[in-house]
Amino acid sequence: MDTTDEVADDDLISTGEAAQLLGVHRTTVARYIAEGRLPAKRLPGGQFRIRRDEVLKLLREVEDEFGDG
Repeated sequence: MDTTDEVADDDLISTGEAAQLLGVHRTTVARYIAEGRLPAKRLPGGQFRIRRDEVLKLLREVEDEFGDG
């Protein structure tokens, strides 16, 4: 789950931002993280940060699987 150790802060986004990019609810993003479908780093306060490129990669995979229309 922790693949973001050496990523610039501006490349990391919150679960809310990830949800917005993916067009899903924040709880869905949390589920993707728990399932290992979306790698994330847990901050000391318990929040997650996700690499923007990982979110875009997942979005492409979903679009390929289900189509984008």
